[in-house]
Amino acid sequence: MSATQRDAQITADDDRDGLLPGAPIIAGIRSLVIWGVVAAAILGMFVRGTHGSCSGGLASDGKGYIGADGKPTDIEPICGTVTMSPSPLVFAILAIIVVTALTRVLGRATDVDHALRILNNARMVIVVVALTGLVVGWWAIMTLRIDDWSAFSVWSPLPFGQFEVETHPISQR
Repeated sequence: MSATQRDAQITADDDRDGLLPGAPIIAGIRSLVIWGVVAAAILGMFVRGTHGSCSGGLASDGKGYIGADGKPTDIEPICGTVTMSPSPLVFAILAIIVVTALTRVLGRATDVDHALRILNNARMVIVVVALTGLVVGWWAIMTLRIDDWSAFSVWSPLPFGQFEVETHPISQR
């Protein structure tokens, strides 16, 4: 069998499968995009949390206040709420991973297997970024403790989450 007959036989076999040339690569790209969208949705739904407290309270007589140290005071205690949500930067990171993988497939892939390896590696990076974002975000909100709302600092888990801090006097509660 000559080379042209072998090529014709391979082409005929491909036509019988009904697959377009490059169909495995297109399927890999579709899978990469789906994993990216699912990872973004999971981060959007589960990297959320709220922490609220007051540094003091109302006195039992209803006329004064109790400070954070438990002693009576005339100064109205401050209450606060911290709300964590996913950072837009993590969504940008996921998009950059997808675009970079597609660019690498176009520029560096020498064959279908090489292209699929690039797409699989990008998919694994998306999984690692999503899992890291979940762990870091949950850790940040679960370890957040604020005892004094007049002087505090909050560690923001950039690029995975962002905090919104609101303070108000106890009377506005």
